[in-house]
Amino acid sequence: MIPDLKTLDALMARIQALGITELDYSRNGEHIRLVRGEQDSRPQATGTPPAVAAPSLPATETAPASSNAETTIEAPMHGQFYASPAPDAPPFVKPGDIVAEGQPLYILEVMKTLSRIEAEFPCRILAVLAANADAVSPGTPLFTVEPLDA
Repeated sequence: MIPDLKTLDALMARIQALGITELDYSRNGEHIRLVRGEQDSRPQATGTPPAVAAPSLPATETAPASSNAETTIEAPMHGQFYASPAPDAPPFVKPGDIVAEGQPLYILEVMKTLSRIEAEFPCRILAVLAANADAVSPGTPLFTVEPLDA
């Protein structure tokens, strides 16, 4: 059964707005699986319909033109902020830590999906602005950092 375009458009807009990378939707015998990004969009061996890619969201973490100036890392989407990989684990980062590009900063939970968010540039953590398990929205300040030269 081929879903109507109105449903597909609504679902694609929803995954883009939430910033999630994958969505499985079933209703009245209709099954849709949407995947954002550069993943393979060919049908899977299980007979699942092909994925439909939506454009990815712009980055919300950018280094300012002058190094050594403070900048803020903000939440890219709505979700639940988690400072550590597990409830009993230490936080990924704390004030004073020097972070390499690609190092995990926090976890964002969106619709029961956990996404580990990594640093997009090397920096020193000056302050953690969000508390563990805080609900965040796009643009919510999470960290104050000092970008470092690579």
